[in-house]
Amino acid sequence: MTDQELTAVPDAPHQDDPAFGPAFIDVDEWRESPIPHRYLHGGFEGTETRFVMYLPERGAYLGRMVQELAGGVGGLEAYPPAYLEKLLRTAFDLGAFVVASNQGWMLTPERPGVGGPGLPDDLTILSHRASAQTARHAKTVAAELLGARPHHSYLIGGSGGGARSVSGMEQVPGMWDGAVPIVMVNQHLAWHYWSLWIRAEVALRHKKEQITAAVDAGSDPFTVLDTDEQRQALSDLYRVGYPQGAETLLSLAASDWANWTPLIDPEYAKDFWNLPGYAGEGKEPYRATGTVTGLVRASDPEARALIEPLPEGLRELLPPDRVVGARLSGLELSDDLIGCRFTVGEPGHEVLRVCTVVAGGCIGFVDFNARPTPQVGDQITLDSTLEQAWSHYHRHIVDPERPTMRHWASNGRPIWPQRAADAEHRAVLCALPTGRFEGKMIVVQSALDHLCPPVFAHDYVETVRARCANDDDQIRLWILDNAMHGDASPELGREINLRFIRFLGTALQALDDLVAWVEDDVKPPADTSYELDAWNRTLLAPTAAQRGGVQPLVALDGPTETRIGVTVRFTAHIEVPPGAGSVVAAAWDVDGSGRFEQTAHLKEPAPTLTTEFEHCFTEAGTYVVVVRVASHRQGDPSDSVRAVENLARLQVRVIDGS
Repeated sequence: MTDQELTAVPDAPHQDDPAFGPAFIDVDEWRESPIPHRYLHGGFEGTETRFVMYLPERGAYLGRMVQELAGGVGGLEAYPPAYLEKLLRTAFDLGAFVVASNQGWMLTPERPGVGGPGLPDDLTILSHRASAQTARHAKTVAAELLGARPHHSYLIGGSGGGARSVSGMEQVPGMWDGAVPIVMVNQHLAWHYWSLWIRAEVALRHKKEQITAAVDAGSDPFTVLDTDEQRQALSDLYRVGYPQGAETLLSLAASDWANWTPLIDPEYAKDFWNLPGYAGEGKEPYRATGTVTGLVRASDPEARALIEPLPEGLRELLPPDRVVGARLSGLELSDDLIGCRFTVGEPGHEVLRVCTVVAGGCIGFVDFNARPTPQVGDQITLDSTLEQAWSHYHRHIVDPERPTMRHWASNGRPIWPQRAADAEHRAVLCALPTGRFEGKMIVVQSALDHLCPPVFAHDYVETVRARCANDDDQIRLWILDNAMHGDASPELGREINLRFIRFLGTALQALDDLVAWVEDDVKPPADTSYELDAWNRTLLAPTAAQRGGVQPLVALDGPTETRIGVTVRFTAHIEVPPGAGSVVAAAWDVDGSGRFEQTAHLKEPAPTLTTEFEHCFTEAGTYVVVVRVASHRQGDPSDSVRAVENLARLQVRVIDGS
């Protein structure tokens, strides 16, 4: 790519946003970690917006800006060191400085943002205005400290940050030249999908392991279900695009989401319990008051059942004294209380918590926000008003034109009463996407994303292409097989690490490709080729040449049954799509540890590779052999930052030969 001269670049045609006061800097220092950079922290007077800037040495600056948008609903401008290091290395290699903000508000234990507490009153601040004002000021700072304003600026963000990357491009044209939305939220589909998701998680809470085992074995997951409610819940979940293969991610930790109901539709809960056509008509929500007789901490025996919704690795991260639940008296506890809300804290500083588990005489409410907990002797009232209403919300926001919603319509008309036609009040995480923007995008979505399934990105990209005369010159969609809503890592637990890959390397490679596409018209690799089945699940093309995109494909061959003491051979066939680079790494796990200690020896990087591994099982049982592979655009095995991963799994039954 060509690096433009650092001559003066005129202001973009945007004035400062009057909602923001003058900018200030309260920290300006040189830091050596995670890599050497000049660190600035500041904000805008009269607002909660805070920003950070990471500047390379002046001689390394080539006139570019990379702006990172955090996921969820923002609230923090700090980033985990491991992620920050990879982002800075990529940006500094591009001659860019990095800027980020809290996107307009400050997350605190009392204001967690879940369901709205703490969010700006004007949600356009969160959607795009705080990010745009941060970008305006960052460009001025670059002129002062680095010698020139950036000639090109780029957005990158995941989940809610991916959605707000789209909002920035659409709502503030000319501010940024391109964006890399990752595992993006699509608010045309999100509230419908999330309502069904929560409903399914509650209905299937005792069936997750059996469903997962059935899918792993290639059998029908519906055969392990016991009730019509369970069958309907799983069927509906698949119909809205839930990826088959991600069932192990079903978790009750998302019950907090019912708290969004008053913000996205203030009158809905009242209407649900009173109006004809709603499931709550003529019924009463559950409300019951009990007394806290004791607190359950992570080290207590009862805690095991109360932290079950969390992934294995996150359970291990809980400090022993972390309060994860409470013992209650004075009310009858049952599984129906999952999702019930209760309020804790001092008057005037009350905070909503959510019951995620009922076990014996205890309720669980574990999460990773440091929110107040009840105290012994407190009376708390469990209330299902919002949870019950939320679990039916999908019925009442149906757009029959969208494939994921047609099941809830007949002859093109919604079956149940519908909410107000204007959907704008549901656009909480970002502005409602339109498909119209200037510049270019590379969307990176995960095929096994339980939170934002690939149909979210499909719907948005199709909208863009319907409005664009030359869609091949504006947007790309790369869907990553065996990827979830976050980077898999040993910290998330053995099972997560054995099933899912890390997608950050692909996203950072996309940033490289975006810069070359915008500035030098070097077209990036083609879209990932896929089809949506009748359930709206994403079926990726079977070969590297057919699939395209950037991810290596790997097929794993070997015996599915063997005996103790017999040496068996497993073979991995790896191929990188045309123009996407070479295979640079392969590693095996056969003991279920998730450590991938057996590394394949590669003579040199190549677009295709076959590697073998021999192993002798010493105990009977069922094992899963996993091979994790990586490719790199330039074939550089030393660059772990932009490595593109995939994996393959094979289940092996080992029997006693005697």
